[in-house]
Amino acid sequence: MASRAHAVVRANHFQHMTDEQYRRLMGSDRHAVAIVANLAMRFAGRIEDALLLMDIYHASEGTKTPRLVIHEGVGTLPDHHDHPHVQHAIRILNAAGLPPIVTDGTHALRPGFQVLPSCDDLPGWIYIAPDPDCDNRTGFAGGRLGYLAVMRFAGWGVVTEPMPEGLWAVVHLDYRNNPFPS
Repeated sequence: MASRAHAVVRANHFQHMTDEQYRRLMGSDRHAVAIVANLAMRFAGRIEDALLLMDIYHASEGTKTPRLVIHEGVGTLPDHHDHPHVQHAIRILNAAGLPPIVTDGTHALRPGFQVLPSCDDLPGWIYIAPDPDCDNRTGFAGGRLGYLAVMRFAGWGVVTEPMPEGLWAVVHLDYRNNPFPS
């Protein structure tokens, strides 16, 4: 399906480019990648996932107002609320329809995913604790690996092996060249 989507986009907008120019453009232009992914999902008959991909793209680029104003204690502990990468990740995950935790800092008032910043030695890195019901979801953002799929589509780097306690480690796209220490 993705090859058919690529062919449609290429025929309508990029016929003047060589194959190599088009390949480079598609690999580096986040908007073009989002459009092709959206078309591929539509051709596959997965309209909800196509819309979800565009919501994730808009949240990652900050091009649309997020559906949810993130209040203190939503998606993270109140102590981490003001961390910019934590806020960005919560917006992306929320755009994907994933439920954030709601907490007063001591008790979880509503279960959901939780985003945590890393230590100062790892700038740009954050951790994501999946929500308890993630294994019951299907589609692009379904299951435990759905968190990685969403963040990877948003342009963030991901560590594909879970960290201790089932956390996922992801790095903001501005810090993708910073290695995760082993």
